Amino acid sequence: MKEPNVVRNQRDTVFRMLFKEKKELLTLYNAVAGKSYTDENELSIKTLENAVFLTYKNDLAFLIRTDLYLYEQQSTVNPNMPLRFLQYISEILEKEYITEKVYSKKRIRIPAPSFVIFYNGDDEQPERKIMRLSDSFEGIEKSGAEKTGDTETQDASEGRCKTAQEEKTEKTADEGKEYKRNAIHLELVAVQLNINPGYNEELKKNCPTLMGYVQYWEKIRTKIKAGKKMDEAVTEAVDECIKEGILPLFFKRNKAEVMKMSIYEFDQKEYEKAIRQDGYEEGIERGIERGIEQGIERGIEQGIEQGETNINRLYGWLFAQNRTEDVKRATHDTEYQKNLFAEMAAQSAR
Repeated sequence: MKEPNVVRNQRDTVFRMLFKEKKELLTLYNAVAGKSYTDENELSIKTLENAVFLTYKNDLAFLIRTDLYLYEQQSTVNPNMPLRFLQYISEILEKEYITEKVYSKKRIRIPAPSFVIFYNGDDEQPERKIMRLSDSFEGIEKSGAEKTGDTETQDASEGRCKTAQEEKTEKTADEGKEYKRNAIHLELVAVQLNINPGYNEELKKNCPTLMGYVQYWEKIRTKIKAGKKMDEAVTEAVDECIKEGILPLFFKRNKAEVMKMSIYEFDQKEYEKAIRQDGYEEGIERGIERGIEQGIERGIEQGIEQGETNINRLYGWLFAQNRTEDVKRATHDTEYQKNLFAEMAAQSAR
């Protein structure tokens, strides 16, 4: 089996650094789930610390009682988040729960997972959005309601979703009932929460650290849009947060590290945008090249077809005049063949 592309010692992020302590993570969970847990010992961190899939590091993973939660922060719209969550949850389950007992008759109990994305990017996004792994499946057609999430029943307090029951179709054969050919037999549902200013304000109000995180990045964005360089914008944003009482202890203790992380995150975001743009332009170029190739191929095909039609007409004209010797010569003498075509055309014009 091909090993995943694993990168070691990847840089951390400000979001991950803010919530790596149990106290802050529990506050974030309470805000998302509408709970009021106070005992940090009820929370067990399961984040994948030393490995990332491709260039992406798992942000936060933790267990509370019988539920496992995976939280990710995103500053770009990424339709592949359910696929990334599948990678993360598979690694966590393999590491924590899958042993040789998986081959025994006794059922292995695993925690019920939930997946939440905190979005604070520039692109316009709704306050809350459902993302499904099945959206990436080839050959799966969904109804309009399924595409918009209208058939989803959502548990807003837990940040969890329940998918609609799979459609079944009646069958009169011996099997009785069977799933539709394109039924979904593997699903992962994630909830994206927009945490930009003006969205999910109650959530941020109940988690001051999340609010401070959003305010910090909003300051950086505003300064960059005003024309300031990234390092200058980050320095000013950190100093303003300390002065204005926005996570002051965090920024005082970690100023240098936060600045490095922020610049790296911004550079990574711009790099990903450039990659997507390059891919878009490359796709256009390839499309044009392929279109030209297909046009040439079709032109050749049409030329062959027309040539066959013309030669068949010539041979038919010759055979009608019992000129079999001319047909034989025309098959290997192209110059003589041209003369015969000219003769046929001249006679047809009379």
